[in-house]
Amino acid sequence: MSSLKDIMDELPSARRKKVEERAQELIAEEMSLRDLHKARNQTQTGSEDTACRTKG
Repeated sequence: MSSLKDIMDELPSARRKKVEERAQELIAEEMSLRDLHKARNQTQTGSEDTACRTKG
């Protein structure tokens, strides 16, 4: 069974560079999505707290 490193090492350098660039794009996108989800959850939590305070 080949590891990812073995497979990447076998790729031509131009292809390896493209794969690595795309991986970085996907990582950046994932981090952005996590930040959005985190911010959304904080906003929803804040709204629920405010709603509870105004009703009581």
